Order: sequence, then structure tokens, then C-alpha cells
Amino acid sequence: MQPYIELVRRYVYRRILIEFGDDELGKLAVAIFNTLLSRGEAMTDDKLTSIVGYNAIDVRRILQALYNMRLASVVEEFNEAAGRIEQSWSIKDEDIKRFLTNLIGGVLDKISVLMQQLTTTSVYICPKCFKRYSEDDALMYDYKCPLDKTPLEYINPADYLAVLGAVEARLKKMMESVSKGSV
Repeated sequence: MQPYIELVRRYVYRRILIEFGDDELGKLAVAIFNTLLSRGEAMTDDKLTSIVGYNAIDVRRILQALYNMRLASVVEEFNEAAGRIEQSWSIKDEDIKRFLTNLIGGVLDKISVLMQQLTTTSVYICPKCFKRYSEDDALMYDYKCPLDKTPLEYINPADYLAVLGAVEARLKKMMESVSKGSV
């Protein structure tokens, strides 16, 4: 299951990079992911801050992003000594399985829709911006991309259906592996 962990790391890094536009936050997200996963215990954001060596605001921002991705779990507990509620964060095998299942399932859904579109209608694509157009839309725009005026190209469904079918089969195999195995 180790290759899947690396897949999750890369996904987390890229998602944070896209969301926040900051390479350092992407590296922080991977560091937090690795720390929570390797320690196998729930940790407060203060403890994580001291371990990873970043400021508390960025650590909390990343923890919230991991939670929003449904990758991290949080439990709130009242700390008697501090007199306040503290959040303890963790990443469990079940969280990773659920995350991978949702991610792979989402991609499979998109592939299915694209394959359905390719088998039922003619599809044209702009080679510059890669936006797809139906036959009716292409005709309406005089077979030119309305965004950049590049001539649209016809997509031969047979070429793409074979590739998409192979990708779909591979993803289904991954999904089966994830649901059977342990992370």
C-alpha cells in the first residue's frame, strides 16, 4: 500500500499549492501528513507546530485544509489544566482509504461521463485551451474556439475510448486494491 501513500503525499502537496499558491505551505502539508501518519497518534496543533517548526497559523491552516479534504480527523477535548477545549488531529488508515476511494471514484465518474459523451456525440476540441465542444456548439462557433479563435479539431472517439478504457481498468484495479488492503 506504500505507493498509495506516496500518491496521497503528492496529491496533498499539489492541492495545497493550487489552493494557497505557496510552495512552502505545500511542503508543510506533506510534513504534517508524514508526522501524523508516522506517529499514529492524535496531536494538538501546538504539538504539531513544535514538531514541524512552522508558525501556528500556517499549521492550523493546513490542518483545516487536510480536514476539508477528508484526510485528517479531529477530536475536541476539554483540557482541564489549560481550561479550554483543544483539538487533537490524526490521520488513520481508514481516513486514507476513504480519501483514496473518494478520489479514485471521482476520477472514474469523470471518465465514465467522458466516455459516454464520446460514444453519443461528435466532440471537437480547441488544441490551444483544450475546451471541448459538441457538434452543435462547434457549428454555432463556426468551428473556432470562442475564447481564442483557434480552429477546433475533431476528436476521433476510437482513439480516446481505448485509452480511457485502459485508464478506467487500471483505476478499478487500484480501487479494489485499496478497499482490500491496509494502507
